[in-house]
Amino acid sequence: MILHTYDLCPLHWVFMLVGGIVYFVISLLIARYMHKDAIKRGIKNSEIWLLIGFFLNLIGLVLYLFVRKNYDERP
Repeated sequence: MILHTYDLCPLHWVFMLVGGIVYFVISLLIARYMHKDAIKRGIKNSEIWLLIGFFLNLIGLVLYLFVRKNYDERP
């Protein structure tokens, strides 16, 4: 049979819930860092970077690290 059904015990659901919460918190931290750094550097579309950081996570962070080199850090 190609399709198998797997019984998930309650412990699996707990791991999935904890993993989802950790993923959400990491997304928030990346988005917060990118937004604060964009404001500090004077990037006008810092809210867009906030959304990119939240939805794309590490890919968005790497993209931001390449783009932010074009801007100087303001004191």
